[in-house]
Amino acid sequence: MSKSTSRSRLAEIIKIFIKYNVVPNFVQQKNPEQVKTAFEELGPTFIKIGQMLSVRDDLLSTKFTKTFKTLQDSVPSDSYLTVKKTIESELDLLIEDIFEEFTKAPFASASMGQAHHAKLKNGDTVVVKVQHPNIAEEIMLDLQLFERALPLIKYIPETSVVDLNGVLQEVRRSLTNELDFFKESKNGVLFYEKNDHWQEIRSPKIYEAFCSKKVIVMEAMPGENLNHLMNITADEPPLIEGYDNQQLKQSIAKLLVENFMKQVFDDGFFHADPHPGNILFHLLTPDELSHSQTTETKKRQKEFHSISVTATSRITKQAAPYTLNYIDFGMMGQLSLTLRQRLTEAVIALYTKDNYRIEKAVLRLCQQEGSFDESNFHQELATFLEQYTDSPIEEIEIQEVFTQIVVICHQNNLQFDRDITLLLKAFSTLEGVIRVLDPEMSLMEIATPFAQNYFFTHLEIEETLKKTGLDLLSGLKTAPKLPQQLHHLLEIWTSGQGKVNLEIKKQEDLLSRIENMVNRIVFGVILAALIVGASLLVQAAPDDRFNVISILGICTYAIAALVIIFLAIDSLIQLYKKRKK
Repeated sequence: MSKSTSRSRLAEIIKIFIKYNVVPNFVQQKNPEQVKTAFEELGPTFIKIGQMLSVRDDLLSTKFTKTFKTLQDSVPSDSYLTVKKTIESELDLLIEDIFEEFTKAPFASASMGQAHHAKLKNGDTVVVKVQHPNIAEEIMLDLQLFERALPLIKYIPETSVVDLNGVLQEVRRSLTNELDFFKESKNGVLFYEKNDHWQEIRSPKIYEAFCSKKVIVMEAMPGENLNHLMNITADEPPLIEGYDNQQLKQSIAKLLVENFMKQVFDDGFFHADPHPGNILFHLLTPDELSHSQTTETKKRQKEFHSISVTATSRITKQAAPYTLNYIDFGMMGQLSLTLRQRLTEAVIALYTKDNYRIEKAVLRLCQQEGSFDESNFHQELATFLEQYTDSPIEEIEIQEVFTQIVVICHQNNLQFDRDITLLLKAFSTLEGVIRVLDPEMSLMEIATPFAQNYFFTHLEIEETLKKTGLDLLSGLKTAPKLPQQLHHLLEIWTSGQGKVNLEIKKQEDLLSRIENMVNRIVFGVILAALIVGASLLVQAAPDDRFNVISILGICTYAIAALVIIFLAIDSLIQLYKKRKK
């Protein structure tokens, strides 16, 4: 990028920021619609920043997070000649040699690219997603400008609560992934393998031979944006004969949540952006319905020494008269076996309302980012969880609980693992969809069976019994020695050799304050000595003329005066900081 381009983009950002009062509004948490409009005008980089902040309830007010969740990207579409050039340069083939038909006008255009309908030479109807030219360079330029501005932004006191550098790195990582269409195609292939024809869920086939860093060719999926179903009211004519609209919406909500839980706990690979625009609702035609069946596959695997036993069961049944079709795989999340195990422990702990287990499970999901006071964290978490002690499990709002736990962790310098943060973002997006489709649904009730099933599936009974047996044998071996050890302990105490170690809460802060007090006392003693010494020198000097003794006394007075002024200013500054807190 040239310097002139960099300057012009920086000028554009500053102009829009001033026009919509972005910094004052953001700092004071007011007028979120103005900030949202500014981000949309500034393009994909700022839209992505807004979308990432939309789940940071620990940093932003509720009205800001809700507004940022509605961020939409919209850019002018490229000409057919530009699209043709991109496809042919990426695939090293003429467009006529790949497609039997290609619709020149795009049917959708977003910040990263645009989509066209087409037909392959073999007759398959497909969607071709083509990246906008130079979009990668534009995004990287924005990120570089943002990075340069960080040192200046940090001087605004209120922004200190936001880890701007962390947000920037997360945005960079996310956008880099989304700009790589080849990686998205690999995500689509994996999602297809794990979810296509799971109950009523469908996923498009990816034509890997025609995919590259800037082009994706995938199966065309029928249906309308899920918003169409979400906006239908109960008193409107039913979409499907024999289905009440409200019952249909409830069935769709349950299907979405169950599939998402299956992605998280069974697959460890989940769709991180399940908003309505990425899911199509399709009503099956009579011909499609007659040929439609769903197959639910359950796999169980157990290890016994060197033998691995796998049992697979398949249940085939007549499908419902609709499908939910996923169409975008730019943002996906992955959970390792370790993270899934820890997440399972957290969900089961919430289900059993065991505060100790919840605390330990949360700590295992977090990383310490600063000083951490475990007793303070325990007290804050216990106080928050008290309100759910007597609540029925179906009344617990799992998203609300997780959001508040994130806030408490942030306040105690604990940061969730990046993959868990992405999961919470996805869950927050899905929760918004579910609240419209079925406000009465309990996500906790649906999540718990999946967590329990994962726990028991991965429970190594033989290994657990071995560990328990070893612990028991160790305890039996130690038990006879307990009376002797107790007698030895009493002898130490009676002989006066016993010692007690006490740990004072916030010991470092207390020692620091004591050190400051001692330093001030020393300063005071030295200051008093200077004043007394100066007085003696001036008193001893002859009255008729200035000499070395009188000059030395005056200089000593001056030094004492400067020290007094310095201490007075320092005391006023400390007092101001205390009152500000």
